[in-house]
Amino acid sequence: MDGPGTVTWEEFLENAERFLVVSDKISDGWELHGNKDIPGQAYLIRRAKCFIPSDAIARKDCSTDDDNDTQEFHVRFRQDPHEAVSTSEMPFIIEHHILWSISYSVPVLFFNGWKSDFLGINPVSVNEAQTIHGYKLNYTELSQAIHPIVGTPFLQLHPCLSQGLLRTMSKSRNKLVSWLSCIASAALNLKIHPEYFKLTH
Repeated sequence: MDGPGTVTWEEFLENAERFLVVSDKISDGWELHGNKDIPGQAYLIRRAKCFIPSDAIARKDCSTDDDNDTQEFHVRFRQDPHEAVSTSEMPFIIEHHILWSISYSVPVLFFNGWKSDFLGINPVSVNEAQTIHGYKLNYTELSQAIHPIVGTPFLQLHPCLSQGLLRTMSKSRNKLVSWLSCIASAALNLKIHPEYFKLTH
């Protein structure tokens, strides 16, 4: 599918490779996995471990003292991996994947969160992911889906709204970054470093 609001596979790869150059420069942890020679079979991935209050998932009220982006669902990254873990905190592993949808010709975001020290243990459900963000969740097409490349369940921000977003970004020099900046807030503490925005000008 081509036309306004879409991204070709070649454009997705070119945007992703420029994105990776910035990621490497700022040590942001993104990597490209899969086969770039087959459309839709390569994707960006980043995994991070953080710590959250033990009751953060269960808490219905995720209000913050500051409406700015400073306290998104009370996550705190540790600089020192040997720092003692407070009994009021629990480990939380987050993994984000950015794929290209063959059906929609747009980027699509898959992600998972595990309330554990290990991948696959105590995954976050759709309802929990929405509770974490509470009323701040703007991109509401969140569901569980089978990851088309790795074949396991992930949370997915459905690509049906992405064409509308991309239509407003026709002048961007990196539509992947522009698109990601719009939807990141709905994806479990996905923060976009300001350095990436230089790619869009």
